[in-house]
Amino acid sequence: MKKLLFILIAFLIIIFGVVTYATTRIEDEVTADDLPETVYAGDKTPSQGIEDTIIALFDPLNEEDRYTLVELFINYVIYDSIKENINEDYDPLGDCDETACSTIMETPHISIKYAYAHLNDANQIILTVSAHRFNYPAFNSAVHLTFDVSVNILEGSLVLTLNQTHLADDEISEAFLDRILGFVDTGAIEASVTTGTLDLDDKTYTYTFTD
Repeated sequence: MKKLLFILIAFLIIIFGVVTYATTRIEDEVTADDLPETVYAGDKTPSQGIEDTIIALFDPLNEEDRYTLVELFINYVIYDSIKENINEDYDPLGDCDETACSTIMETPHISIKYAYAHLNDANQIILTVSAHRFNYPAFNSAVHLTFDVSVNILEGSLVLTLNQTHLADDEISEAFLDRILGFVDTGAIEASVTTGTLDLDDKTYTYTFTD
């Protein structure tokens, strides 16, 4: 009996160690401080921000600020899509203390808290989506999707093409990403985007000024 008890304790220690290692490996905390204040705490509604930013984005005179305007535009689209199609109460930089204001979506297993875009040094757009779990195994983590950016001023088009995906610091292969997408309603995700066209098969986002 003592031997069996020892084996069970050892087995539990191994399981605990593996789970702890796994959650530590994907630990990647995103906070409200990472969100762009211009979008989430500015005077414009998301739809107004989209309209104003897109006009500036396709102005031939704004070449120097082109990628910064893309970043701003995508953040407005993200916020507008959340408010219109996922959680109308979402206001992460507001005064509301309710969970619905600080969390995009809750499920019994995990909560999606933040989603925002930011530029890297190569003028690529990185879309970061953060997740949190309170119950064991508890963790904070984030998926980072890196997109190449193509802006055609003459055609009035913006195209983002997925280049890399990371879970925390670990790169996720395209095959594994496709496997994950196979378990979700991609049509519903695509339809939730209020401005432009998201294509999860091609892994692109496209906006045309005439849309």
